[in-house]
Amino acid sequence: MSEKPKKFEKKNVLYLVIAGLAVIIITLLLFLMTRSNNSGATTVETGATAQVSSSASSSSTKKYVEGKDYTVKYSNDGIIDKSSIDEAMSATGVNNYTDDLDTSSKGGNLAKIEVFYNKSKNVIVQKLYENGYKNNEPTMINAYDLTKKDMIRSNIGKLYYNNMPLVYTWTNNTNK
Repeated sequence: MSEKPKKFEKKNVLYLVIAGLAVIIITLLLFLMTRSNNSGATTVETGATAQVSSSASSSSTKKYVEGKDYTVKYSNDGIIDKSSIDEAMSATGVNNYTDDLDTSSKGGNLAKIEVFYNKSKNVIVQKLYENGYKNNEPTMINAYDLTKKDMIRSNIGKLYYNNMPLVYTWTNNTNK
């Protein structure tokens, strides 16, 4: 007995078309992902600082160096753990030192940041001072409630930070 050759069924053609489309879609997705990850940014070392320039935009961003451009001092021993201070700094966006040092209209242009801890309220208070501040008055005051994991949106009175321990200080060294 001889076997008859198998016929190409419509079902097999459908499977081939679906497999081909899947390969094309996966290829396109991989191409788009690799393209979006490559922004064209290049890093150029210039001594102690690094500058990042991008061919996609005309602006350049300076990379600041701790100890040279700014100083960070934690004075929280026995008061509050460093991770709680860092949590509050990240949640309020105050630990973006590139923005804090930026003197353009978009930047923070900060001279210093002082952080206090109010143990009875479990609140971190951040006093931000812009360059050129007068009479030791902060430009802005933020407060972060460590219990609620959220910024305090109401008025932050002096009771939140007066006579409270200073647990963190950031100082801009570029404006001296």
